[in-house]
Amino acid sequence: MINTEAARDFQAKERKYKEQLRRCLSSALSADLNRLLQEELEADVSLYAGSGSVRAHRAVLLARAPHILHGQTHKDPIVIHLPGYDLPTLKDFL
Repeated sequence: MINTEAARDFQAKERKYKEQLRRCLSSALSADLNRLLQEELEADVSLYAGSGSVRAHRAVLLARAPHILHGQTHKDPIVIHLPGYDLPTLKDFL
């Protein structure tokens, strides 16, 4: 039979490992999203800001900046014009 102190120790270790796993998975997901933004491979959206453009993934935009997709007024769903942004600021924001 497990005494209450051993049970508490076990529960504390379990919480610690769950939190560690959560941080690890969060870090991996963040790194994956950053890689997708940087590589621009198979990107499905073009963001136009200032005098340039950047290619992005709709899924990444939905995760990081969903308001960008909601304000879309252009008829082409793969082209999004963002007046008021300059390209370096947009890249830093994303």
